Amino acid sequence: MTRPNALIQDAARIARAISHPVRLQILQELRDGGAYVMHLTTVLGRPQANISQHLMVLREAGLVIPIREGMTVLYQIRDPELFTVLDSLLALAEKRAREPLAGEPLVEEHGGERRRRRGKCRCPRCRQRARLANEV
Repeated sequence: MTRPNALIQDAARIARAISHPVRLQILQELRDGGAYVMHLTTVLGRPQANISQHLMVLREAGLVIPIREGMTVLYQIRDPELFTVLDSLLALAEKRAREPLAGEPLVEEHGGERRRRRGKCRCPRCRQRARLANEV
């Protein structure tokens, strides 16, 4: 089945948007209902400006939506179908890590590890979770 060129172009735009490891990490963090920029900076150990740039790429591709809450912005996935794509990519990467193609050398993982948290996240969602955990 041949797809219209416009669909192919849009698919390529989406693929480019998710082709960066930091953007994949951001999307993973958005799985549980979204995340605030301050949360993403804490969890990923990256500067706010860097996280904002990656979110801009994801926004321009139509993959995330910003929801303003007073002075803060919660980012959420626009279409949960994106997680099907991400899960497929991760499953493929895991399979390739276990079973390299014939004649293909094993690739050592480098630079993709999750960064250590810089401190306690102070975003509204994490503060609420901490309060709830302390009440129990």
